[in-house]
Amino acid sequence: MTMRFRLSPTDCVSISGIEHRVRSQCSSGIILERVEDPGINRSYTHDEFMDLLAAPDVSLRRGEFSATSAARRLRCDTKYLSSLSTQDSDQVLWRAAWVETFLQAERQGEVKRTERSVSQILPALTEQINDAEYRRQYSGKWRRAGFELKSRQAPCPKSLLSWVRQYEEHGATPLALMRKLRSPSSFHVHFRQEEKELLAECVANYLDRGRPTKTKIADDTRRTFTERNAERALHGTQPLRIPSTRTVERRIGQLDPFETAVQRHGLEYAKRKFSFYEDGITAEHPMQRIEMDDWEIDVMSLLGESGALDRLSPAERARFDVGRRWLCLAIDCATRCVVGFRLTEKPETTNALATLRLITQDKSPISQAANCDSSWDQYGGIGILVTDQGSTFVANMFRTAVADAGGTYEAASAGVAKLRARVERMFRTLGQQLAPMLTGRTFGNPQERGDYPSEELAALTDDELAQVITLFIVDIYHNSQHAGLGGETPANAWKRLAAEQGVTPPPDSNGRRVLFGLELERKLGRHGVCVFGINYTNAKLQEMLLHGRQREVKIRVDPHSLTYVSVLIGKEWHPAEAVNQGVEGLSLDEWQSIVRNLRTGFKDDARFSVQTIWSARKKIKTIDARARALRQIMPSQWTTADLERAERHLFMGLRIGPEGTCASGTAPVGTGDLLDDVIHPPEPISPTDHGDDADTPPDADTPPRWRISRD
Repeated sequence: MTMRFRLSPTDCVSISGIEHRVRSQCSSGIILERVEDPGINRSYTHDEFMDLLAAPDVSLRRGEFSATSAARRLRCDTKYLSSLSTQDSDQVLWRAAWVETFLQAERQGEVKRTERSVSQILPALTEQINDAEYRRQYSGKWRRAGFELKSRQAPCPKSLLSWVRQYEEHGATPLALMRKLRSPSSFHVHFRQEEKELLAECVANYLDRGRPTKTKIADDTRRTFTERNAERALHGTQPLRIPSTRTVERRIGQLDPFETAVQRHGLEYAKRKFSFYEDGITAEHPMQRIEMDDWEIDVMSLLGESGALDRLSPAERARFDVGRRWLCLAIDCATRCVVGFRLTEKPETTNALATLRLITQDKSPISQAANCDSSWDQYGGIGILVTDQGSTFVANMFRTAVADAGGTYEAASAGVAKLRARVERMFRTLGQQLAPMLTGRTFGNPQERGDYPSEELAALTDDELAQVITLFIVDIYHNSQHAGLGGETPANAWKRLAAEQGVTPPPDSNGRRVLFGLELERKLGRHGVCVFGINYTNAKLQEMLLHGRQREVKIRVDPHSLTYVSVLIGKEWHPAEAVNQGVEGLSLDEWQSIVRNLRTGFKDDARFSVQTIWSARKKIKTIDARARALRQIMPSQWTTADLERAERHLFMGLRIGPEGTCASGTAPVGTGDLLDDVIHPPEPISPTDHGDDADTPPDADTPPRWRISRD
C-alpha cells in the first residue's frame, strides 16, 4: 500500500543542505520548492518521498517555518533535548512538568492566570509534581526504607506564569523553557583595537620552530605591554591594559591546530598527525494521537526462546521456568490500529523506547517473519502520545525521546482509565479473544481461573508468543469489524484516512539514530571513529581533526543497521558512513556472526578477502532474516553496556580496510605523498553510489584483502 504522508507548509525538507518547503500535495505525491529560489520545484510520489527520507543527506524538520519554531530558535539554540547534559535536561523537563500540570488544572477550571489564583493552588500542584518526581527516581529501584528522594524548590506564581507564556508562545515544547547559551566571547575582557593587535603579535610568537612554552609567551607578552606603556607614558597617552597569563593561554588555545603543528614541528609532522584515512565514502493524519501502556499478559509461558525446546513434549517443557510476560503496546486512536508492541520481562523505560521506535518504522518484515497474510505497514511520526503516570513513562529518558521526535507527551491522571480508553480496550480484546486460544491461560481473576493448572500447561516460548500476538493483531484484529469505527475494520480505516488526510511522516534516518540509537564515546583519529572494528567518517570529522581540539566524540549506533552512525559535532548530530562497503545493510547481530566465524576460520591467516565477507553475508542474512525481525518485539535487546562488552571481547583489535592503505598497515603505492591515499583534493567528497543491490559484491578482478589486526 502506498503511504500518504501528511506534510505542513511549515515543514522543512533539507536535501543535500538545500532547504525546501511544501508547495502542494495530493493523493499522487508531493511538490517541494526551494526556499531561497521558489522557481525551482521538485516532485515526488509518496513512495519516492519515503525513500528520500532514508538518505543520509536528507532531513525533515517538522514546523521549521512556523512562527512558534522561529521564536523558539531565537530563544534556544538546541535542537534535541538529548544533546543536553543530564542536569540540564532534568531541569527543563521539571519545568515542563510544572507547565503541563498547570495547563491541565486550568482546563479543569481549578485555576486562573493570576498570581493570587496560582498561590492558592500551588501546594496542590507541588504535591503532584513531587509525586511524579519520586516515581521517576524510584523507577527500576527497590522501594526500601531510607531511600533518598530529592525534590526541587517550587517556583513562585510569577515564575510559573512566565514559564506558561514561554511554553505557549514557542511551540509548546520543553525546549521553549531554555535560553541560548552565552557565547564564550561574551565572558572575555574586551580589549581596544590597539591592545588586540599587540596581543595578536605576541601570541603569534608561539608559532615558532623553537617551540616556546605558553608560560614564556605570557611572560614575553607582559614585558612587551609594560615596555609599550612606558613609551606611551612619555607621550601622555592612555596606558594599555596588560592581559593576564590565562588570557594569553586562551588566545594560544584558539590558534588553528594544523597551522600550529606546521609552524612548530614542520609540514611532514603535521601531515602525519592529521592525515585522515578514508576510502572515498562520505556522507544525510492517522498518528495524531497515540495511546501507550503496559499490560501483564493473561498467559503463562516458558521464559526463553525456542530451539532447544522444540523436540520436547508439553509436559517436559513445563519443567522449565514459567511466568507471565508483560506487553508494552501502542495504538493509533484514529484508526484503532496497533502501531507497535514489545514483550518484556517487566515494565521498563528501555522497552518503552523500543516500542516508540517501532511506532515510527514499517513493521512489514515483522509480519512476514510471523507468517502473516496481511502487511503491518501502519507507522508514521508521533503526534500526541498519551500514557499513564507509571515510572516507565514519566522517566526523563522517555519524555526526552518523545519531545525530540516532535511529539507532545501527555500523562493522563492516575487511576482514570477512560483517558486511555482505546489502549485499555485493546488489552481487554487480547484477554477475551486471544488468551482463550492459548494453553496456560491465567484468566482475569482467581474466581474465573478456579483450579485450572496454568503453570503446568505453559508451553509457549518467547518467540512463539511474539509470533502468536503478531498474527492475532495483524491478521485478525486489524481485519475485524470494530464497533468504535462504525463497523469498519482498523486496516480499512487506516487506508481511508491515510488517503484522505495523510500520515505524519516519521523521523529521517539520522534523526532515528539520534532518537533511538545507543550512545557511545569514541576517540577521533586519522581513520575517523572506529566502532566494532568498522571505521566511520564524514567531512565534518575531517574538519574537526584538522582544525579542532576535541578528540573524544559522542556517537549513536543503531544495532539494526551499521551502514551509518551519528556523530555529535558541536550541538548537531551528523551522519558518518562506514568506510567499507562490506558492512552495508548489516545488523550488529549479523556482523557479530561474520566476525566470529572469520576469527574461527582464519586463526592462522590474519587476512581474508572481501569475497569471503560477501559470501558470509548472504548465508547469515538468509538464516537470520526471520529471527532478526521477530527479535524487535521480543524481550531481549541491545543496551549500551552490551555494545561496550561486545567491543571489548569480540571486536578487540579488528580493523578492516583495502590493501595498500593506512587501515591495512602497509605502505600505499602512489606518488609518495603521505596523504595520497587519505585526502584527494580538490575533488569534492560525495557519497559512493552503491547501486541497486546492496548484496552485490565489488568487482572481484582484483579482490581487496581485509585483515584482523592483533596489535
